[in-house]
Amino acid sequence: MTDAFEGIRILDFTQLEQGPSATQMLADFGADVIKVERIDVGEIGRNQAPFLGDGYSPHWSATNRNKRSISVDVKSAEGRKLILDLAKNADIVASNFRPGVMDRLGLGYDALSAVNPRIIVAYASGYGLSGPYTHRRGQDLAAQAISGLMALSGTEETGPMPTGTFIIDYVASMQFALGMMAALAARQRTGRGQVVDSNLMNAAITTHLQEGTTFLSTGQRYPRPLANIAHAHNTALYGYYKAADNLWFTLIGEYYVDEQWRRAARACGLTPEQIDDPRFQSIEGLTEHVRETRDLLADAIARFPRDEIMARFEAEDILVAPVHDYDAVFDDPQVRHNNLVLEAEVDGIGPVRFVGMPVSLSETPARLRMVPPKVGQHNDEVLRAAGLSPDEIANLKSVGVIGSESDREAAGGRPAWS
Repeated sequence: MTDAFEGIRILDFTQLEQGPSATQMLADFGADVIKVERIDVGEIGRNQAPFLGDGYSPHWSATNRNKRSISVDVKSAEGRKLILDLAKNADIVASNFRPGVMDRLGLGYDALSAVNPRIIVAYASGYGLSGPYTHRRGQDLAAQAISGLMALSGTEETGPMPTGTFIIDYVASMQFALGMMAALAARQRTGRGQVVDSNLMNAAITTHLQEGTTFLSTGQRYPRPLANIAHAHNTALYGYYKAADNLWFTLIGEYYVDEQWRRAARACGLTPEQIDDPRFQSIEGLTEHVRETRDLLADAIARFPRDEIMARFEAEDILVAPVHDYDAVFDDPQVRHNNLVLEAEVDGIGPVRFVGMPVSLSETPARLRMVPPKVGQHNDEVLRAAGLSPDEIANLKSVGVIGSESDREAAGGRPAWS
């Protein structure tokens, strides 16, 4: 099978989620991603709990499939030379250290482009490669806070609220991947590499680009909504409600249909007077009376089990969706149909299930080619392909420039993840 990014080679210095998710996306579509890790112990993400077996981290493995691993002491002169030699035949070098770290290692854009003018050097960071915040460590929660996203989230009652996952790490990783793909496309035209600069703060701000653009153009602000209302500029017909069996669902009755209030009120079994109340027949009226309509809907919905009230809304052609508890997400029939659950055998651990690939291509689909690697698992393979002889590789091992988890295990040691 031909893969979309077959023939593209990435030297991957990334850690945790922002960087590894991006390089994994390109790896899923066929790029040869060579993960450069610390000798024996690997990247810091391998130590994220909880663990399977003897300390294997599913959290780490979620972002490192379809990659090969080499384990190199890049602070040594020999290790730096080894990476520069590998960069001669690479397309991208990716990292998400704080700005300046790769330069201090002698592996920044100037050094890399000197050995390969076509190299794309891709940096992911917290705030960008320049500016007053470059010295700060980047982190998802900080990005949610400084970007305004947290201020838009939550309710009047809760105050600011972060999302339930590291959403900005993931959004930033997709923008990081897009930057690398754009640079590859540009290189086809120019023949030259360039620097990709992607960061968490920018990604977080672009998650609310509609609100931001409206504010910049009109000055409209977005205070936190009442409880049960999804966004401050929406009505009670766009929110989340708890049914009689304590199960939650989302109600999207403000869009797609006419007579929004009448349909929702009929579904809830409100009285004819409430259904026909002239105050509630327009979006403007529903906005003005959001607290009253919210209370009417919440009280009425609480009389019905979730499946029943959802069916009543659907009979009125109003969109609803269950709020899945986490164990229900991956049993959902559409999730299964979309192949978002993968299973593979991991050496020493057994079967491990992964979240699958979110994007499908009809001719060159993403696929699971390799499970996440052991530290330095591919040292010999990668270095032989780079032209090193067995004796040269053995010498690098003996002087501590490269090392591997397998070598340590063979000597009676424990896996890197333990």
